[in-house]
Amino acid sequence: MTYVKYAVIALVGWGFWAIGGKMLTRYFSATSTTFWVTFWSMFFIIIYIAVTRTLTFSRYAFYAIPVGIVSFIAILAFYKALQLGPSSVVVPFTNMYVIFPVLFGFIVLKEAITLTRVLGILCALLATILLAL
Repeated sequence: MTYVKYAVIALVGWGFWAIGGKMLTRYFSATSTTFWVTFWSMFFIIIYIAVTRTLTFSRYAFYAIPVGIVSFIAILAFYKALQLGPSSVVVPFTNMYVIFPVLFGFIVLKEAITLTRVLGILCALLATILLAL
């Protein structure tokens, strides 16, 4: 269950990231916020890679290009949404992205579809709708 520990770290980190993003959009445009957050993320990942020596390269590195493009568009749109709207609505709404990998898991990877997972998705949708009201 070591993945749970890392999932919790990501959960808390992304929580602070969303709060920090909302605060930064008070002082910067969405583009500037995207730049500065990405800049400092790259700065720290370069240090991490230098210390841990964990960077690998193969032909699959090029597969990250379209993922990077989509990520850039999503992050820019996220900060623009934070700049224009309340974080209490924007963050839960954008976090519904989890539906896509869940459906991918069900349809493409043939992961088990259980009643609990279906109820979880429905509850997440209902929570998002209620928070947006």
